[in-house]
Amino acid sequence: MARFLVVLILIGIAAWGTKDYWLSYLNGMATTAPADSNVVAGGTSDAAPRARPANSGAAQAVPVLVEAAGEAPDEVTIEAIGTARAVRSVILFPKVDGEVVELPIQSGQRVRNGEVLMKLANRSAALSVRVAETRVREAKSALARAEQLRRTNVRSPANVEDAEVILERATLELQQAQENLADRTLRAPFDGIVGIPKIEIGDRITAATEIVTLDDRSTLLVEFEVAERYLSRLALGMALDARTPTFPDRRIAGSVDEIDSRVDPVSRTVLIRAAFPNGEDILRPGMSFFVTLKLPGPTMPTVPELALQWRDGKSFVWKIEEGAAQRVDVVARRRLNDTVLIEGDIIPGDLVVVEGVQRLRDGRHVDISVNEGS
Repeated sequence: MARFLVVLILIGIAAWGTKDYWLSYLNGMATTAPADSNVVAGGTSDAAPRARPANSGAAQAVPVLVEAAGEAPDEVTIEAIGTARAVRSVILFPKVDGEVVELPIQSGQRVRNGEVLMKLANRSAALSVRVAETRVREAKSALARAEQLRRTNVRSPANVEDAEVILERATLELQQAQENLADRTLRAPFDGIVGIPKIEIGDRITAATEIVTLDDRSTLLVEFEVAERYLSRLALGMALDARTPTFPDRRIAGSVDEIDSRVDPVSRTVLIRAAFPNGEDILRPGMSFFVTLKLPGPTMPTVPELALQWRDGKSFVWKIEEGAAQRVDVVARRRLNDTVLIEGDIIPGDLVVVEGVQRLRDGRHVDISVNEGS
């Protein structure tokens, strides 16, 4: 047992003496071995060091697809549906009650201003006119006698004044009777075409009875609305087109006749009235019109829709200058099919990137491929 203890003590002393040697050996192996080498205890790495590319620090050109910017007018097309009406249109009613004795009109007949359309029985009205005419003659005779007697100093000037008042009253009664007689005849208020009469000869009618319609359809009017933002582009006399289901292949030319004096505060639109000449008289009031109005605008640059990029709420495009990409901030105004009208530092002919924008930075060189559709 004592001999065994002596052996353990000698082994411990030997190990303590070699401690520094083993620590220095292991630390040296850790510092000299590459990070990616295969190190084994008591050996060295057998893997060769990796070669680094000679041009790894230089930026390589990015392949991109470009198109040339163009230009187009900022023309806005307004399309609306409206109902046509005659330039002048009325529904005629009688002024007094009575029995229809004459109706010298037919549907579709063209009449002149003042032409007779209907007559009511007027016997009592005619008699009233004759009575009023008789009273006027009597009043004139009485005034003449009063003036003669005043000249002879038989009557006073007051008698002459009374006779003048009586004559004036009789004259007014005559005019009233003549008006009552005239009210029994219905006349056209303007040149136009009559519709289907709603009455027949012999009918007893009142002042609320509809007689006939009268339209001056030499020009048809169509009203429609245009958004407030286009108000500055509108002007009287601007040309426009229309089509109607009755003549689907016929182009109907017209013009802006009136622009309302105010903007609707609810819909934010302004009312437009268009006039369409109807010299051939083939159009009718009440037809539906599909109106097309083109509003001209300034010529602006255009870029493909794919070229327009967005970041942080701003729109921009990548323009190529001297083989490098340059970011140009723009404002998109309106889309035209697959192109966009823009405002910015872009002129027609500038090359803009449409594909490969993900790797672009300001000043980065590009390898250009031109889009065949440009």
